[in-house]
Amino acid sequence: MDDTPNGDESSNGFTVNWTLRRGVASTVTVVVVLLLVVIVWVASTSRGASQPSTFPTGLLAVIPQEGDQAPRQGLVGVSLSPGWQPALTIDGVPIPDDQLSAGTRQLGEFFFSPGEGLAVVEIRTGEVCAHVIAVPLIDVKVDNIDYRWCWTAF
Repeated sequence: MDDTPNGDESSNGFTVNWTLRRGVASTVTVVVVLLLVVIVWVASTSRGASQPSTFPTGLLAVIPQEGDQAPRQGLVGVSLSPGWQPALTIDGVPIPDDQLSAGTRQLGEFFFSPGEGLAVVEIRTGEVCAHVIAVPLIDVKVDNIDYRWCWTAF
């Protein structure tokens, strides 16, 4: 008696590989393609999904972001909609308006870069908090922006 590895015999004495049976290969192919489509769809819908904004109206972004880790020499500041004038404090130290020059003011970018002879020479290591109060220059019926955020400096 001739035993075949999978216990199946065809009528001519040769074993039939399970992948050659009718429909198995096409079914496996369809399942694999469907799995790939699902994986690509999940990745595309979750990747780059917009985060709900917790910023007040007029405040577009803060740098560094809340909870980030950032170097002590890095930029600190805000990006505002056009028509706002910010007052920034870093760990309670007010930053003069003329030192918010690391961004493009016409685009609403007000960033401070610590350095020698400036309000803050170097940001301390550990948790650092900043506070911005921005007043509208154009529409006086809008409330001021009052926002505080913290990050870890290394």
